[in-house]
Amino acid sequence: MRRMITTVLGALALTATSVGLWAAPASASDVYQGSDWATHAYDGTWFDYCDGEDDNHSVWGGYYTTASSAYQTSSPVNGYCGTEFVSGVLTNLRMVEDNPSSSTNYYGAWHGYPVAGN
Repeated sequence: MRRMITTVLGALALTATSVGLWAAPASASDVYQGSDWATHAYDGTWFDYCDGEDDNHSVWGGYYTTASSAYQTSSPVNGYCGTEFVSGVLTNLRMVEDNPSSSTNYYGAWHGYPVAGN
């Protein structure tokens, strides 16, 4: 009887783990430029962004929203994190890092549309 209970509990735990893994969202809300990163709210109304490298290069989030077709940027941070509350809903997001030795910055990959819900 004890062996049967252990087997049933083990099967239930395995099933619960499998269901949990399938239900868990992928880290699609994160975007990177090297070790610098941004992650957005599920509803796409704000995002956090951080200088994960602490290499004395400023970083910021570049984004588009439903409120404007213009490319927008958050305030730069250097060695710490920031939060950007956007007007409208994010439609695309990427991390940008300053390249002090060039007029060209380092650009991370775009999140991809849609941002909200992903």
